[in-house]
Amino acid sequence: MKEPTVSIIVPNCNYAKFIPDAIASIKAQTLPDWECIIIDDASTDNSVAVIKSLIADDDRFRLIVNSEPRGISTTRNIGLNVATGEYISFLDSDDCYAEYFLEMLVKLARETRVDIAGALSKNVGEDFSFKTSDTQWNTYDYVFLDDPYDMIQTPENRKWIWVWRKIYKRSLFENIRFRDAMKVNGDDVMFMLDLQWHVPRIAESNIEAIYHRLHKTSITSKFNIERVRMFPLLFRYIRDGLMDKYDKKFWNSFYPGLFLLLLNESFIRFADVLTEQDKKDLKQVLSQACKIIDKRKLSFKQRLLCRYLTWIK
Repeated sequence: MKEPTVSIIVPNCNYAKFIPDAIASIKAQTLPDWECIIIDDASTDNSVAVIKSLIADDDRFRLIVNSEPRGISTTRNIGLNVATGEYISFLDSDDCYAEYFLEMLVKLARETRVDIAGALSKNVGEDFSFKTSDTQWNTYDYVFLDDPYDMIQTPENRKWIWVWRKIYKRSLFENIRFRDAMKVNGDDVMFMLDLQWHVPRIAESNIEAIYHRLHKTSITSKFNIERVRMFPLLFRYIRDGLMDKYDKKFWNSFYPGLFLLLLNESFIRFADVLTEQDKKDLKQVLSQACKIIDKRKLSFKQRLLCRYLTWIK
């Protein structure tokens, strides 16, 4: 049997409300030569029934159901382990592709001879409903990114850690997987840090081709201590395995930004809703993270704050 051009990996957990749009956007792809692997991470809503009803008439879909929650990283890895396409793409089950997403990026990747090609994303609201557009896409309106520093300086609609904006040559994943320890978030940061240091350049289309849904049930829209617990793991992984993979210019930009993200996710965004137990847990996680952080890569004020957070009880 001929291998598909693209393997689409869709993790899902309790998004029965949104996944019909995601599936509709996949079925609408103008590139027909794809397979879609949907991995349901032990949803407690009616996701599995909804998915089965929507894919029953199309054998390009495959549904895998986790018997117990495994987390976002392991769930994506399950898809990677069975994917057979020349390229890999990821789609979160609350987002949608434009109908030309796969065709445009495959053509762009082949014409520019790159292993990763991306498109611009567009934020949409909770009530967004997928429909095809009349966009006249092309593969000549693009930019090359050939420096990791430039990759992390891009605007939000070209955000470097959003893995679902891109397609990837499957050969890149021979030795790279999402880190299983990152069960709630941080999977994308660690994944891209593992990946982009040995990718010479990325072709980025200047055309919007994916819809990113913003909604109140998103994991990023509410406080979750597990989202903060990923930071010590991430800082330790950077310290032990990645410091020599990127140059000083990259770390001088990325590292302080990651520290600010830690502070933001800890108490800046959610200050008004934190319980006393949340604050107690945060103190412990912040202290743990700040003991691992390389303070030499922070600004003077950040170093002072980091040292203070190391001592608090």
